[in-house]
Amino acid sequence: MTQNHRQKLWIRAFQAATGTTYLNARRRQLYWPTLAEVMEEHPKLGAFGIGVFDSPRLPAPQRRAELAVERERLRRHEDLVVETALWLRDHITPIKTPTAGSYGVKHTIERATGVYLPNGVLIAAAFIVGYPFRYDQPNVLFGMSRRDLNLLR
Repeated sequence: MTQNHRQKLWIRAFQAATGTTYLNARRRQLYWPTLAEVMEEHPKLGAFGIGVFDSPRLPAPQRRAELAVERERLRRHEDLVVETALWLRDHITPIKTPTAGSYGVKHTIERATGVYLPNGVLIAAAFIVGYPFRYDQPNVLFGMSRRDLNLLR
């Protein structure tokens, strides 16, 4: 039985947003995936976001090289990804419909915390926490409570 009321509310919100059982939602919140596991699950995730900047105009070898550089930059920010994931869990409730763009959420968090975040760091942190998502390259739409985001503005 969960004693922490705030954690229980978050688990219930996550359960409603993802359609999973309470037990699976609780396990998901207790055992987060690592950054390496998230990057393996999302092979185009880098510090820039999803993919690379201006990718349609670049030849394939150059796109792959730039993506490798961006992925390495994201790996170097692992501590910031974990801090951001903890902050997201504590401040933004999950909802079912992905409507919050990662770039706008990134700026909201930067204003609230005073810390610069690369777009890919926010995306990786939200993947770790488990928000419902939909790709909108190079950004991602997440199922984050609009009310919680507005309170931070």
